[in-house]
Amino acid sequence: MIGRCFIFVMALCLAALSADAGRRVQVLDGTDGAPLAGATVIDKSGVILGITDGDGLITVASESSFPVTVRCVGYEPVESSGDVVRMEVAALPLNELVVSLGDRPIKRVLCFAREYSSGIAGADTMLYYCEYMAEAFIADGKVKGYKSHDAKPCAKAYKRYARIVKQGQDSVFRPRTGDDVADLSWFDFMAFLPSEKVELPDALRGGADADTVHGKYGPQFIYRRKNGVFSKTADVLSNHKDRKWSPFIFKLLGITVDIDAGSWTMTYADNDQGQYGINDFISGTYNIHLIGRGKWIKKLFGTKLPVEMSTYLELCPVEITNCTVAEYKEMTDDFTRLPFRYPDSLRPLSPAVQQLVEQVDSLRPEK
Repeated sequence: MIGRCFIFVMALCLAALSADAGRRVQVLDGTDGAPLAGATVIDKSGVILGITDGDGLITVASESSFPVTVRCVGYEPVESSGDVVRMEVAALPLNELVVSLGDRPIKRVLCFAREYSSGIAGADTMLYYCEYMAEAFIADGKVKGYKSHDAKPCAKAYKRYARIVKQGQDSVFRPRTGDDVADLSWFDFMAFLPSEKVELPDALRGGADADTVHGKYGPQFIYRRKNGVFSKTADVLSNHKDRKWSPFIFKLLGITVDIDAGSWTMTYADNDQGQYGINDFISGTYNIHLIGRGKWIKKLFGTKLPVEMSTYLELCPVEITNCTVAEYKEMTDDFTRLPFRYPDSLRPLSPAVQQLVEQVDSLRPEK
């Protein structure tokens, strides 16, 4: 009798574990069936579920998350309710070559960016979406008067949208500068442009499709050359013990932040030289997942519970021009709002985010 009860209890436990395990979704290249690592998966409500692993896999815990939207640099975004998602290669228009003249040694790079952020605290959720126009300056070698920190994109225009569901109450609104929700942006922390040349690894020169460089605790860089595109993907936690990072700077702000996932991918138009720089740059994507605690988190979400947050950022140049040192200094001192310009390669928003944009714009159009 005891044995039968034990078996019955074990069966119930296994059933519960199976129910909680969720569905394993795999993202594949629709052309050759290769797994796509680093694809971002977003549930039907706009919450970022995470990124796929080296085998293109991710676990979706709840059936209510489907259909999911999958985004991966170099591929068309796709919505799916299945366990296998096949993505088609995107036709990416290439940037025009910029001729660098001797007296115009600094490149001005205008960029369009999209940021998707979601947070979960117990049963409460937050969805934040923002579009940016940004400006950066990259020098050709050493240039007197140039400051290297200007290579980092500086946002010069914003379009912000937010939804918070708290205790069953759903509110949509447009955050303004200084709002707690607007402060959730990770653009300044995450976005960067390739300011130096990237060399094609020897394995790829020899004909391989991919090459991996290992860090202390896992793969650090993955290089790929496929479909006329060269890409470099980095795992920012590959040299952090236990694959966690708690930046001290956040503690000064009254926040404890444990980053347990983070990656970025730079894509370039392929060439015969095997060197890639800003003139070849197509786009960058950046991912981060963290668990936050502290007074700011408590104020925003009204909870003492830890908050899980995920952010996915897409950035691509819309114009690259050369300028003199004098022009560069004049433009870096100009804080005029930039007009929005959208790249030809712009992909559709996920359905939940598109719905949020339409709702907020109907309430208060962007000025």
